[in-house]
Amino acid sequence: MADAADLAARALDGAPQALVVVDSDGIIRALNAVAANLLNRQPDDLVGGPIDRLLTIDGGGLELFLGGDPQALAEGARRFLPLVRGDGATVTCEVTVGLSTDADGRRLFVTGLSDATTAFSGLSGLWDDAEERLGTVAANLPGIIFQRVMQPDGTIYYPFFSTGVHDVLGYDPDGMRVTRDGCLDAIHWADRDAYMDTLRRSARTLGSYTEEFRAIATNGEVKWLSGTARAERMPNGDIMWDGVLIDVTDRMRAEQRLEMIMDHAADCIVTISEDGVIETVNAATSRTFGWDADEMVGRNVGMLMTEAERVEYDARLHRYLDTGEGGMLEGGARELEAVHRNGTHFPIELALSEVLTEGRRLFIAVLRDITTRKATEQALHDTEHRLRAIADNINGMVFQRVVSPDGTMRYSYVNEGARRIAGLEPEDMMADADLFLDCLASEDRAAFRAALDRGGRDLEPVELDVRLTSHTGETRWLRSWSRPRRLEDGTTLWDGVALDVTDRKRAEERLMFLAYYDPLTGLGNRTLFLERFHKCRVAARRDNTWIGFLSMGLDRFSIINATLGHSVGDQVLKAVADRLAAQCAEADVLSRAGGDRFMMLLTGVQTLGEVFAAVERIQRAFDAPLTVGDQEFDLTVSMGASLFPNDGDSAETLIMHADAALNRAKAQGPGSFQLFTEEMGQKAVKTLAMQARLRRAIENQEFVAFFQPQVEVKTGQFIGMEALARWISPDRGLVPPGEFIGVAEEYGLIDAICEQVLDDAVRWTKHWHDAGLPKVPVAVNISGRQFHNVRRLMATVEGSLERHQLDARYLELELTESSAMTDPENAISVVANLAERGVACSIDDFGTGYSSLSVLKRFPIRKLKIDRSFVMDVTTDTNDAAIVCAMIAMANALNLKVVAEGVETQEHIDFLHGVGCDHLQGFLIAKPLPAEEMEAMFRKGPPLPPR
Repeated sequence: MADAADLAARALDGAPQALVVVDSDGIIRALNAVAANLLNRQPDDLVGGPIDRLLTIDGGGLELFLGGDPQALAEGARRFLPLVRGDGATVTCEVTVGLSTDADGRRLFVTGLSDATTAFSGLSGLWDDAEERLGTVAANLPGIIFQRVMQPDGTIYYPFFSTGVHDVLGYDPDGMRVTRDGCLDAIHWADRDAYMDTLRRSARTLGSYTEEFRAIATNGEVKWLSGTARAERMPNGDIMWDGVLIDVTDRMRAEQRLEMIMDHAADCIVTISEDGVIETVNAATSRTFGWDADEMVGRNVGMLMTEAERVEYDARLHRYLDTGEGGMLEGGARELEAVHRNGTHFPIELALSEVLTEGRRLFIAVLRDITTRKATEQALHDTEHRLRAIADNINGMVFQRVVSPDGTMRYSYVNEGARRIAGLEPEDMMADADLFLDCLASEDRAAFRAALDRGGRDLEPVELDVRLTSHTGETRWLRSWSRPRRLEDGTTLWDGVALDVTDRKRAEERLMFLAYYDPLTGLGNRTLFLERFHKCRVAARRDNTWIGFLSMGLDRFSIINATLGHSVGDQVLKAVADRLAAQCAEADVLSRAGGDRFMMLLTGVQTLGEVFAAVERIQRAFDAPLTVGDQEFDLTVSMGASLFPNDGDSAETLIMHADAALNRAKAQGPGSFQLFTEEMGQKAVKTLAMQARLRRAIENQEFVAFFQPQVEVKTGQFIGMEALARWISPDRGLVPPGEFIGVAEEYGLIDAICEQVLDDAVRWTKHWHDAGLPKVPVAVNISGRQFHNVRRLMATVEGSLERHQLDARYLELELTESSAMTDPENAISVVANLAERGVACSIDDFGTGYSSLSVLKRFPIRKLKIDRSFVMDVTTDTNDAAIVCAMIAMANALNLKVVAEGVETQEHIDFLHGVGCDHLQGFLIAKPLPAEEMEAMFRKGPPLPPR
């Protein structure tokens, strides 16, 4: 037996091929000198040890070494496998398996190893030359060229990395480690699962793919890599990928900065697939709708709309996708009702645009909450619009460009990307380099050649964006990276790659536009206006000139919105913008400030006469009516002006002063102009201070109801009371309404005040009813803003009645005649809605508006209140007396009750009683009283004796 063993050992050592004998437990039993030399190891270091010592993956064992189940393996099985040499390097070997048994009958695996790098040594010299040339290209590309192999048993190894892996990540090409499951060890742990999923999917489909992931460089820096690879099945069953990776860290950081900027945009920005699925949202969307981003992404955009709007949107979308029609993108922005997470509805403005990216159609929706604008009939200005950059379609064109010392250029190598990106055959491009130059936009060719000349002279890499016209006639953006190297004969070789970045460029251009321009009119927005002012201020200081700030507002524009709708109003605003732009000098700056307000900078001003001339020029421009569609509009523009440096140094101060002057001009009448004065500035400061105090007062619930009783003359009994807003300030006590009502209306705070007063009035009325005091209704004034915000008004009324358990018939809402007649059809609908809920309405200050009797008779109201201005002189002014008599007669004819306000003398009572008005309210009966005093008056009894 010893002789037989000795004979076997001598046979093993005498074999010309590297042989390694492994038993069924994965223990190396023997290896010959050829194998020891191939593996750069001493036999004694391996014999008796596990086969894992030769494997690049710890724990792979015998199954990994043999490429399959050892018990089921057939004689002659072959595979390629990277093995670890004694010096730490790897050598890719072809492993051929032979079967044998030992003296005990246990299975032995006699494996022959051959260096795979010599397996193809018989190929032609032409192939060697091509390999050498392509290897040189790979070594000099500004990225990483790699080859990946997946064997049939799932083992993955990387037989080739270009030297770019050292340039990008700092690793030696032979030192790239692989994890047990075949993932590159340098890949960031958070991206490994996605990386392996992509790899396995490509192995199944044998398709090409693009990928982006993070990798950890040797210095610990996190790098972003982007690339593409194509899978191919080899004759032995292996799957091989040839791929390229580019360092896109700077681009990704730029995109993250853009995303951060977009998330600070005031408007909601949503990208939607053609199936209606939300793909991305910005932070404003979450703030506006109350949903977290991950709760919206992946769901249908209909979740943000009412049912009716959802049905209409779906119909428009399907019609547009089928026919290209349906009004999806036409007509600019449109308005619709949106739904908050809490179920409340609110109006939004929606502007849709369409982009194509990676062969997909996407819709970019810019949404704006216009609740405030709807209530005040003014549009909110657009502060900033940001669109999230769409992921680049990384279709790369790898090339080697040769520039001879005389400047002649040619391409020695171009991959298939030339066909996909430019529609050029690689062979044609290599034959004639001018084909590629001819595809470039004419204005980019000179920059392209200049960049090459400069980079070739200094041997500096060139990164350049150029426009290219493809074979389909479409203009595309390419970003080209290339690196030069000089040969001994003076020739410059450029190794590089060009990527299609069209979609990102278009997104950046759109983002840049939205950041500085108003999407409706195309004029600059506030951001651009402020930037231009800072530049103009430098020039004004240098030249010792002035800058004029013109604040312009359209007169009675809200009537157009109220009667014809906001879509017509938007078209009118665009026409106004065009007419203003025609009057704007080249050096001046025009912008839309929001709603019907515009701003203009007059630069280089030396005299007030120049400002007056500009104002007169603008006013004359509106002498002729505006034509929009088949309608004409006679509009006037009121203007206020402030001057730099006389009226302020900062843009904010000058705008505030110009606005103050505009407000004074509007008070003087349509088409007026006012130059800022110091008195206006003081008033503006007081107004801003009052606004701040009002906001704190609302937050602190400082507004209460005072009550003024209403009585019937015949019986002297209480028949109702009016709740009036009063402010009880901790610092000042009772603040007169005249000091704060106007400011509250101007800054949109009146709604919150009225809501507090209504709730207080309902609370006290219920308290008095429960205490057995007279069960009379309370009348509460509502603002025009509240009246036109139907949903909020209904919610406020119903919430207060429910909270305090007051019967709805004891609540009456008073709306002014002017607010009712602004949009009569809507007003009739609102009043009818309230009546259905048991809440009565009355017209307050009757006679001060412009009621149409044909409209008035359709209002489901119970009473009219004659304004105090008519009652005051009714006993001395025959005109007022006649008007009051006519009002009472008309009300009686319409079966309406009449309440006369401002009754202050016994003569007033006698006159009104004599003409048939028996319901009175005024100081003669009682001034507005705090709740405690009103309760005392109830307890005291009727304030007037019966007649």
